[in-house]
Amino acid sequence: MLARWKTLALLALLQAFAIAVPPVRPVPANAAPAAAQRAKPRKPIKKPPPAEPPAPLPADVPVDKAPDPAPAVPAAPATSGDPAAVEPAAKPGDPDKPAAGTGDAPDVDSLRQEYLSLRDELFKSRARANAVASQLYSTRIQIKLTYTTGRYYSPAKSSIRLDGASVYEDTSGAIAGDDGLRFDGYVAPGRHLITFRVEATGKDDDSFTSTTESQIVVKAIAGKDLMVAARAKDSGDIAYEWKRSEHGSYGLGIDVSVKTAKPGEGAKP
Repeated sequence: MLARWKTLALLALLQAFAIAVPPVRPVPANAAPAAAQRAKPRKPIKKPPPAEPPAPLPADVPVDKAPDPAPAVPAAPATSGDPAAVEPAAKPGDPDKPAAGTGDAPDVDSLRQEYLSLRDELFKSRARANAVASQLYSTRIQIKLTYTTGRYYSPAKSSIRLDGASVYEDTSGAIAGDDGLRFDGYVAPGRHLITFRVEATGKDDDSFTSTTESQIVVKAIAGKDLMVAARAKDSGDIAYEWKRSEHGSYGLGIDVSVKTAKPGEGAKP
């Protein structure tokens, strides 16, 4: 009987102890301690500033057209800190400093001297080429060009090309004043192409102009000179008849004669 009471008392004591102590829950392996989670600071969330309301338009500006933005002010040029590096702009009437946007006037004398120097070099080059050609070839060619109607028309520009190379150019109307040589040189025996071009202007009415261009083929003979004489003309009357009766004509043309001569019998240069 006494042993039974001891057993019952022990069971009651164990039951009371089980109620007083709470059960232990299992902790996950990857779970951080609660104290560490509470100690970790949180980042504050930044909120964008509120947008400012647009400025009201003036009363005299239409709703569908916004006012033009203010012009940008140009930034001042960067300097190295030396006050002397910034040079003030020239004031009107200041003789020591040129005004902005104006350059020096061209030196006419220098340009004229440069032109004369280039022209001399060109003449010297042609003379050297002619001297070399005279040593290589035995055929001499002389070309003339004359304008026969200079009384009514002014030859504003005339030129001669030999095998595509320019051998004579003039803008002074010299072909209407004399019958001189325009080219004197040496060529290889055989076929050559000569081109004559004359641009003329009417003296009675300079609004009437004409251009005449003709090409011919000549044959140079070894050991002989070749003489070529061209005569350009305009036998028309439109320059002075148009004002009277509103009719007129152009009579353009270039006549060319070609012949050979013994060496030394040609025209003197």
